[in-house]
Order: sequence, then C-alpha cells, then structure tokens
Amino acid sequence: MNELGAVRLEINGSVATLVLDRPAKRNALSSHMIADLKTGVEELENNGQVRVVLLRASGDRAFCAGADTQEFRNASPEDIREPWTRLGQRVFASLAELPQTTIAVMNGSAYGGGLELALHCDFRIASPHIEIGLPETTLGTTPGWSGLTRVVSLAGVPAARMLAMTGQGVDAQRAYDWGLVDVVAEDLEAAVQQLVSSVLRTGIVAQSIVKRLLSQSEKNASGTAALVDSLSGAYTAATGETAQYLNINH
Repeated sequence: MNELGAVRLEINGSVATLVLDRPAKRNALSSHMIADLKTGVEELENNGQVRVVLLRASGDRAFCAGADTQEFRNASPEDIREPWTRLGQRVFASLAELPQTTIAVMNGSAYGGGLELALHCDFRIASPHIEIGLPETTLGTTPGWSGLTRVVSLAGVPAARMLAMTGQGVDAQRAYDWGLVDVVAEDLEAAVQQLVSSVLRTGIVAQSIVKRLLSQSEKNASGTAALVDSLSGAYTAATGETAQYLNINH
C-alpha cells in the first residue's frame, strides 16, 4: 500500500470515478494525492465520452479528513502558501470547471480540505451518519482551498461563521438544511444511481452550458478569496500559531 495515498481514476463508459485511496489515514490529502487528482482531472477535461464524474473515498471511516497535517507540520510559510494552498486551489478549481457533472459521494465524514474538495463538486450525496466541518482554526490555521467562499455561496455567512469560527462539525441533516449537501440517503448507492440516471437523460451540450452559467458567479467571486486564503495560511504559519496548535492537537 502507498503510504502517501493515491487518487485513482476509473472510467466505465459515460461515468468516471475519482477514488481517494488512503483509508488508513482517513483519506487525508497528501501532496502526492493532490498531484494525482491534478492528473486525473486533466485526463477527464478532454474526454468527451464521460458525462458524469463521481468522487468517492476508500474505506468507511471517512470521506476525507482534510489535508495531511503531518506532512506540512514543519513546512515553511512559503511552502504552505505555494505548493500546498495555491496548488490545491488550482486543482480544486479545475475539478469545479470540468465540463462533466461532478458528484461527491460522501460515505463518511468530511473535514477541512476534504469538505472543501466535496464543495467543488456540482452535487453532494451523503449518508445520514456523516459529519462535516471546517476545524482549521482549532489547528491554528484557516481554510485554504476556498472553503469559506464555497460555504458562503451555498449556505450564507451564518453557516460559514458557525463552521469556521467555532471549528465544530454538523451532522448530515443540518448540512442538508443549509444547502451544503443535496441528498441525504440511507441507501447511498441507490441515490447515486438515481442522480446519475437523471443527468444522463439531459442533453450533453445543454447540461454543460447550464453548469457554466451557474458556476460563473462563484468563479468571479473566488479570485480575491483564493489569494486571501493562500496568504492567511502562510501568515498563521509564520506567527508560529499553526505549529503550536498542531503540537497540541496531535
């Protein structure tokens, strides 16, 4: 098993699946996995046969625990700003801009960067037992991959404030009520197949155009936010707060 984890791309006709494959670490995102995600997204960008992309996770402990804090524990502020935050922003944005319809299948909880990754998909389908959260402030840092922007866009400032300023998670039903999750289902696979079938019944060009129209406002709003995200993570690292809280919480 690759201890750094991997993101696998599987294609079956009109449906592709990106799999976060690091179950032993609750699918925490390593820099290696972000590079794999970049490769997979680039392959899908030019695949006209694929119409739906599912984002799944291995194991049943978590969808994604966020960024691998062990990897950037001793990173410099500059390393956090560029290789981590800015690269992650570019890769996540590329996922959001895929012409295909993207669906995050959340079989487990999603925190920090894991939630941010799911929020870059068009739809999120979740099991009722999961939890989502943005706990970065409890680690002495801030959401770095446009998570605040995405939460504000979907659920408003009060939801973003509750998640990010307290670091507390919320359950699937509350996430659904806020609009951060689109479907909560006991039978996760049945819900996924129903949504995939609905998408495949739509016109290819029409679906792509509608997606771009709906995402345009988010794209316009994300430029400044992405810069602030990258600088804020580096700033908290430079002050020593990030290292302090990582040592306390691990």
